[in-house]
Amino acid sequence: MPTKRLLINFIERIFFLVKVEGESLWPELIPGKRYFATSMLKPNADDYVVFKNPRNQREIFVKKVKRIIDGSYEVGGTVPWSSSSEGFSFVANELVLGKIIFSSLIRL
Repeated sequence: MPTKRLLINFIERIFFLVKVEGESLWPELIPGKRYFATSMLKPNADDYVVFKNPRNQREIFVKKVKRIIDGSYEVGGTVPWSSSSEGFSFVANELVLGKIIFSSLIRL
C-alpha cells in the first residue's frame, strides 16, 4: 500500500488540475473551468504558467508568460485590469509549479 501511495503522489506532482477562478486570462482561459498542468515541461513565452505569488507564496496564480529573462518569467493577463509582473515582480523559476497543457473534460 505505501508504494501505491508514493506512485500517486509522484503522478500528482507531474500532472495536476488547475481551476481558473478569475477573468484575467479571458477569453483564452475560462473562469470556473479546469485545466491540466504539468511540472515536466519548461514554460516558454505565450504559455500559461501556474506559480506561487512572489509576494505571498500561499497564493497560486495562472498567468501568460510574456517573456523570459535570466530564468525569470515576466507574466500577465489578457485584460487590462489583471495583475502582472509589473505589480508583483518577475516570477523566479523556483516558484513555478507547472504549465497548462490542455483543458479538462472533467467536471468536479
